[in-house]
Amino acid sequence: MKNFFLIIIIFLTSCSTPIGGAKKIEDIKPEETPSIETIEAGLWMQMNNYEEKLKTSGSRVKDKSLEKYLKNILCTLTPDYCKDIRVYVQDMPYFNAFMAPNGMMVVWTGLLLRAQNEAQVAAVIGHEAGHYIKRHSLKAWLDAKSRTDLMAILAIGLAVGGVPSGGDIFNLTQLLQAGFMAKHSRDNEREADKIGLDLLIKGGYDPKEAPKIWENIIKEMELGEVNKPLAFLASHPAPEERIKNLKKQTQSYENIETKKNEKELKQKTSPHLKKWVKDEMRLKNKVEQTEFVIDLVYGDNKNEYLLKFYKGEIYRLRGDIENNFQKAIDLYKESIKLKDDFADVYKELGLLQLKIEKDKKAKKNLQRYLDLAINPKDKSIIESYLN
Repeated sequence: MKNFFLIIIIFLTSCSTPIGGAKKIEDIKPEETPSIETIEAGLWMQMNNYEEKLKTSGSRVKDKSLEKYLKNILCTLTPDYCKDIRVYVQDMPYFNAFMAPNGMMVVWTGLLLRAQNEAQVAAVIGHEAGHYIKRHSLKAWLDAKSRTDLMAILAIGLAVGGVPSGGDIFNLTQLLQAGFMAKHSRDNEREADKIGLDLLIKGGYDPKEAPKIWENIIKEMELGEVNKPLAFLASHPAPEERIKNLKKQTQSYENIETKKNEKELKQKTSPHLKKWVKDEMRLKNKVEQTEFVIDLVYGDNKNEYLLKFYKGEIYRLRGDIENNFQKAIDLYKESIKLKDDFADVYKELGLLQLKIEKDKKAKKNLQRYLDLAINPKDKSIIESYLN
């Protein structure tokens, strides 16, 4: 029960905020804190407690350089609120971010994995900053507090961050979306989109990257399960509507000098990509959906060998059904043709060959792995297969 109430608090401060007939609330001013006797102060206290736990949580990505990088993006977008907002990266393999009323912004690794450049990340960070500036979570709380419908309160608890965790939760979330709480929530999301785009342009980023990230999300959804929406979309406007609105707003910025900063994002996320990609594959979404995400990460010509390798991993992890193991072996071999000194591919190829073929090629590939790998932790295990 305690966790349920924590879920409600987190949900009310995330992007999945339900809004009803909330009263007029002024924008929060830079460095402003709520009066201690107010409801808002209570929300801040709850989220301050949550933030303290997040700081030492095992789910937080302990990379100060990455968090500083995201913080710098925020400060570029909205320097007035730079001191007020802290940015954390949480190890969750879904496309999501949320903004708490106390200035805590949380970005999930699944979002960073899918973003193709800094401008796309900035579009989401600007959107979240818009929620903070407009005090949307306070409006959501006051609105939800005025309701007595038990279904609404239950839906708030279950819809936190849109994290997929079972069919029943999704059915309730979809019911919420179709019901009386959806309209105003989407109004707030539209407002945050508008603010985020304005901040993106002021920060010198390419505004055309904002709709692009949503176009990719639509493609991923179409390739995946229809009844499993991505986390960030739980109560947002339909992606098609969002793309249309964003493109319309960016029409007047066709000929201005802007930045995307693709290299900067890749440099900061590269130490984590291997783990994040494996986390994505462990979700065991449809093959086509997972391949699409891998394409976003490694679809350029420089990393085609990684593209082939991880697509091979997709099939290997699904087990030997529908000829998956042979498909994996074929993709591993294609990866080697593109880059013959990538250690990991030899290990997975060798182990798979050992499992289904039991031939000399398997041991040859495992030995090649040991020759290329630098201080591999599994050295003794691999050597046992060679004896």
